[in-house]
Amino acid sequence: MVSFQPPPPYWAPPPPRRNFSTVVVLAVVGALVIAGVSVGITLAFTNDAERPPVAAASSAPSSTPAPPTSTKHVPRVIETKIGEQARFTGSRGGGVELVLTITQLKIDGRCTAPYAQKSENGHFLFVDVSVETSPTMSSSYSANLLNPQGFSIIGPDGITETGGSLSSSPSFGCVPRSKMLPLTLSPGQKYTGTIVLDTRNTRGKLLLTPIGLDMDTWYWKLGEGT
Repeated sequence: MVSFQPPPPYWAPPPPRRNFSTVVVLAVVGALVIAGVSVGITLAFTNDAERPPVAAASSAPSSTPAPPTSTKHVPRVIETKIGEQARFTGSRGGGVELVLTITQLKIDGRCTAPYAQKSENGHFLFVDVSVETSPTMSSSYSANLLNPQGFSIIGPDGITETGGSLSSSPSFGCVPRSKMLPLTLSPGQKYTGTIVLDTRNTRGKLLLTPIGLDMDTWYWKLGEGT
């Protein structure tokens, strides 16, 4: 009779042994990483909180004072017609000092003064003038405004005759003094009279630039209204 031996009991592999040292190391590293992240976040917030705010760019205008505005008068050259009023104001503006009107420009008028002489330059220009001064006219206008030296003539050729040549001796002796404007103007007065200029031109422009006054230049066309 054959006998069978019972099978050996079933063998199960032993459970794996955990490496506790590795687990401990990983746990410690993980804790340090988490702690480092927390510390970094904390430091970041702390640094941001303690950092002074950046100043915004200022849009306020510069405090540098603007240069002062010049009050110096810039003279102009103003065309005026025969019979039209030319109003003279102070060099810094203000009220009208006087009103000047040339009522006639006459070429080759006849001299009526005793002992009149012939023109040195070829022609006498008779300038008939009407003037009204304001009651508050500055004294600087009294003697220089209508001084013959302040006149000039630009001929058709573009050459300028200055007051020195226009106010010749024959021009001063052409009409009686009663027909001439007074040498000095007074405030609050009206005047009429004639200024005689000795010129070589019968056409062109007659200019008036008062001597020693920071004023505009006025001009009239020769041949207009003659």
